[in-house]
Amino acid sequence: MSAISRSLSSPPLLLILVWCAILIGVVVGPIDYPLQPSKPVLIILLVGIVLFNVAYGLGVRSARPLFGSAFNKSTKVKAIDVAVAVTAVVGVTGIALIAVDRTILSGVSNSGYSELLRCAPALVEVLEIKRGPLLYLGYLMFSFGFVSLTLFHLRGEEIKGWPAILGQLSIVSPIGYAVLYSGRMPILFLISLGCAAGLVRLGSGRPMFPRGHRLLLKTVIAVLLFALYSNAIWARRQNFCVQMGGLIRELTAKIDPGTLSQIRRSAESISAADLSAQIQNRLAFLETNSSKPSEMLSSSILMIMEESWHVRPRQYVISAIQAGYFSERAALSMLSSWFYLTHGIRILDLVWHARSDLSPLYGVYEIGVLSPILRVFLPQNQLLASMKTQLNAAEVYGFFPSVWAAAYIDFGSLGAVFYILLWGFAAGWSAYGTRRTDRITPCLVLSFTLATILLSPIQGPLGIANSALVLLSIIITGIAVDLSSSSSIFRLSIAGRTGKVTDA
Repeated sequence: MSAISRSLSSPPLLLILVWCAILIGVVVGPIDYPLQPSKPVLIILLVGIVLFNVAYGLGVRSARPLFGSAFNKSTKVKAIDVAVAVTAVVGVTGIALIAVDRTILSGVSNSGYSELLRCAPALVEVLEIKRGPLLYLGYLMFSFGFVSLTLFHLRGEEIKGWPAILGQLSIVSPIGYAVLYSGRMPILFLISLGCAAGLVRLGSGRPMFPRGHRLLLKTVIAVLLFALYSNAIWARRQNFCVQMGGLIRELTAKIDPGTLSQIRRSAESISAADLSAQIQNRLAFLETNSSKPSEMLSSSILMIMEESWHVRPRQYVISAIQAGYFSERAALSMLSSWFYLTHGIRILDLVWHARSDLSPLYGVYEIGVLSPILRVFLPQNQLLASMKTQLNAAEVYGFFPSVWAAAYIDFGSLGAVFYILLWGFAAGWSAYGTRRTDRITPCLVLSFTLATILLSPIQGPLGIANSALVLLSIIITGIAVDLSSSSSIFRLSIAGRTGKVTDA
């Protein structure tokens, strides 16, 4: 069992296992992806995994001189306590600032606005939503909540009292982010970080969960609640998209594809107050004229899948529905989750065939925070318009691309190679550092890398629920804790040489 645990904590092996599972799921799973996996997809997967493994080896070699015996010191418990508490407070404060801006200062009904953009992302170009400094400050802060919870999971035995309480309360940050934006990915990313932190602990010879905090029970409850939330938000979104179909068509007709960057300044823009009023009027009309609007969705599972996803359920799923083993709505919920996890294979094939028509987007595709920055502060920049045009032409707009397609869309062929190499290098560097030292930075980076491997069939390392900001928060936190510990060790060393013992 110990050998298996250590193997699962190895990034190269985990990457291979994840993609073997995805390929098997595509071949025999409940959704039929026609002609998938194709030969180009298999070649890309093979090349990508080889590049990752080569870079992993380079990362291990580069880490050996850095994490020698001189650096194999224990991190001060006090420094970890402070880091967990501070990052928790910063993360929760950040999500609170975002919530205030989105629900009060923006001037729009946040739930309706978020759901509307999930149904038709292009509408962001015609909606004039107030974005104040609180929103941007909150974005700089909320990602520290992910770091606090991960660090608490990694070193929970050493953390007691208020730091332990704050570390667990930091879960408010990712959950709040998911709820505010009507999404599932922030919570899925958090669960993946938890799994990754557990694998890091197993690889170090420790139990998956730290003792004394009942984290196993809390994790099981959190996963069950996430499953319920995921199903509920899927059903609500589908109903909302059907209900708002007419409004979406009206608003979409206002978009001029040739002048997306200027549209926010034009007379066609829609204010937050007008949008909220239109959504409420539409809902009121449906309540008056439709007795069961929620049943509009489940009329034909085949039609929904073919029109929206361009796939079909396998015959054994259709037979099970017809036999009454489960309802059509339950089947659609299950199939949507399966599609969510596996359709990156199909998108990778589409990106391959459209490769000659795709130009690099320089991180705008993955790093979500860049889009509002360009839209608000550089409205004349055409990169967002180019991205939408390219992705629509390739028929991949609104879908998850997998790490391989995301790398190509953002950085082109050579840039994608460098991106994968850097990903693998970080995995090798952090894996070696975690094995050889007690420093915080390597184990945090390794947790992040393993989590992005688990989610690599969906998105790239920098594109998972603003994971670029999470990575930045991890680096800041890790360096701060390690420098603090190194300073304490240095002071103790000097005191020992001079014969003066101080309380460091």
